[in-house]
Amino acid sequence: MDSCLSRFSFCRSRLWRLALTLLSVVCGVSAAKSPSTSDVVKDAVATDFVVTRDGERLNVRLLEPRRLSSKPLLLLNFATDRHQSLEDPLYGAPVRMFLENGHRALSFDVPAHGERIDRHGQGIHGLCAAFLAGDDPFVRFVGDGRAVIDECIRRGWTESGRVVVCGNSRSAYQALRLAAADTRVGAVAGLAPVTDWRFLSEFAAVKDRPEVAALALEQFAGQLAGRRIYLAIGNGDRRVGSEACARLVAAIYAYEAQYPPSHYGLKAVFTDDSPAHTLADRWSDEATTFLMTAAP
Repeated sequence: MDSCLSRFSFCRSRLWRLALTLLSVVCGVSAAKSPSTSDVVKDAVATDFVVTRDGERLNVRLLEPRRLSSKPLLLLNFATDRHQSLEDPLYGAPVRMFLENGHRALSFDVPAHGERIDRHGQGIHGLCAAFLAGDDPFVRFVGDGRAVIDECIRRGWTESGRVVVCGNSRSAYQALRLAAADTRVGAVAGLAPVTDWRFLSEFAAVKDRPEVAALALEQFAGQLAGRRIYLAIGNGDRRVGSEACARLVAAIYAYEAQYPPSHYGLKAVFTDDSPAHTLADRWSDEATTFLMTAAP
C-alpha cells in the first residue's frame, strides 16, 4: 500500500467527501462530523518511552484515549516510521478506530526507516542491504517487538493475548513475523502484505539466493496456523505478488487441516476493487474490526 496509486485513491476519496460537505453547507443540511485521524491522535495522551535492546535505544510512542475501555486492547501499528504509522490519514486509520473505541495504540520505527536509517541505506533497499550484510532486519524487528511487548506488560498497559498487530505492505511482513514468533499476540492483520521478498524489485538481483527464498512467510506457516490472522490484497498486485500471498494462505491452510474447524484462525481476502498495490478503505476498516474482536 505504499504506491502512488494508493495515495491517489485516498486523495480522490477525500476530495469527494469535501465536495459532499460543501454541498451540505450550500443546501443548509447539517451532518455529524467524523473526526480525522489527526483530530483523534491530537486528543490522545501520548507517552514516549525508550526500550534498550542489544545496545540500541528504540524510541516508542504510545497513544491512550481520554476514555479507556474497561478492558483495553493494545494495537501495534506499522507502516514505516512511528509518526507515519500513528498519524498518517491512510496508514494510521486503524489507530484512529482503536482510540475511538477506547483502546491503546503504539508504534516504533521499523529498521531502515525514520531514526533507524543506517549505513545500509533506507527503505526496502536498506532492508535488503542489511540482510545481505548479515544484520537481519527482520529478526531484529521481532526482537524489538517482543521487547516492547515486555515493557508494555510491565507497565500495566496490556497483557498476554490482548496485544494485536497491524502492518501495511513491507511492514505487514514484519507484523506477521512478530506474530509467528510471539504467542502473546492475539491477532494480526496484513494489508497488501509482502509475503515473499523475491517478488520485490529491490530484491531482484538476489532473488535466487537460498537465504532470500527462506524469508518467504510460507516458511513460518506452522507458527501462524491456528492464529487469528487477517490478510487483504488486490487480486492483481504485482508489486508484492498476489500469488505469493495465495501461497502463504495455502500453506497455513495445509497446517490447519490437522485441527478441527473451530481452530481455524485465518481470514484472507483477495479483492477485485483495489487495483495494483493499493487497497480500498473498507478493507482497512474490516481488518481493524477483525483485530478489535479477535483477541480474547
